[in-house]
Amino acid sequence: FPVTIERSHYDRLYRFGGFPEPYLKADTAFASLWRRMRCERLVREDLRDVTRVNEVALIETMMSLIPERVGSLFSANALREDLEVAPATVKRWLTAFSQLYYCYTILPYSRSVVRSLKKQPKLYLWDWSEVEDRGARFENMVAGHLLKTCHFWTDTGLGNFELHYIRDKEGREVDFLVTQNRKPWMLVECKLSVSRPSEALSRFAKVLRAPLVFQVVHEPSIYASFSIEKDLDGTVVSADRFFSGLLA
Repeated sequence: FPVTIERSHYDRLYRFGGFPEPYLKADTAFASLWRRMRCERLVREDLRDVTRVNEVALIETMMSLIPERVGSLFSANALREDLEVAPATVKRWLTAFSQLYYCYTILPYSRSVVRSLKKQPKLYLWDWSEVEDRGARFENMVAGHLLKTCHFWTDTGLGNFELHYIRDKEGREVDFLVTQNRKPWMLVECKLSVSRPSEALSRFAKVLRAPLVFQVVHEPSIYASFSIEKDLDGTVVSADRFFSGLLA
């Protein structure tokens, strides 16, 4: 990994998100007003052509419910029940939100593409500063950087890179798996603080034989390798250092 970015820049990114205006201003009141204006504009202007007037209040309610679901298995049916609308309506609104870069989903990894499409996705926001829970916000920030990097690597001809999460029937899960040409390539587990390497991370590393294995932590100044098994190691690394290495 190259030299880490300045920690103050990382902390600002975590707190204010990656959109230029709130990031550069770095002011809590401004960021709050900017987020509210963005959401209002998205619902009342950008979605105007695909919704009915009487749906606006429900869409705003749905938007307020999404941040608390970040990082968890996402159930459109549970959201439909909360809003008391038809399943097709929730699906239509989520598609619109995705097209307008409000949120996105990642699918579980499966060697069978059809099988993965049937499983629950995980949902994240492009503006992770909306997420109140510290752990979920950190996971969302890592997701955003990984997804944009996958797009960059794919667009520059390095291969076909896709972002997934991985979970087994026993509920063991690793936050992210990057595939290269549909083959496991990089496992990433997110933790707020330094702890011993995740057991699920080590287990899936053994099963999938992904060449890169990382436990990314929010705490600064962390960089240490750990042994998974013979000829297979992982790295515990601070997020600021991890981000600086993605495009190096």
